[in-house]
Amino acid sequence: MRTLLLAAVILMGNKMPAQNNTTYSIIEGGKTLVELVRVFKTPRQLQQKAEAPPRVDSCHVKNIADLCIRNSTTNSITVVLLRRNGNAYETGSLSMNISPKSQESLYELRAGIYKMKLEREEDGKKTVLQEGEIKLTACNNFYKEIRN
Repeated sequence: MRTLLLAAVILMGNKMPAQNNTTYSIIEGGKTLVELVRVFKTPRQLQQKAEAPPRVDSCHVKNIADLCIRNSTTNSITVVLLRRNGNAYETGSLSMNISPKSQESLYELRAGIYKMKLEREEDGKKTVLQEGEIKLTACNNFYKEIRN
């Protein structure tokens, strides 16, 4: 901007001795300044980017979620999952055995409501530690830690 103003002042200074009328040079200088202000004040036309279609995560499309359970106890634990279908549960169950001080995960489970049963086996006897329902929503990973 400074270079443009400097060039305008130099051009005005060169043409001034050729003009006999000082009012004419003042008017021409004012016109030049007005044109410079217009150039710098006009908004620049920004190229509008083509809007990309919204991204849809595959877990929303597939309606899946992940489930991770950490066993912080000193005994191994069995986790049994039954998916609820209306008022009843599906016949196929998912189960996993989690060793002491470790973590197990089930990936890409269908979203929905599951009945979860945590069991511990000691001396051939199964004891239920916890039983209830959990809700898995698409793209939300469920994490649970079991402690003593």
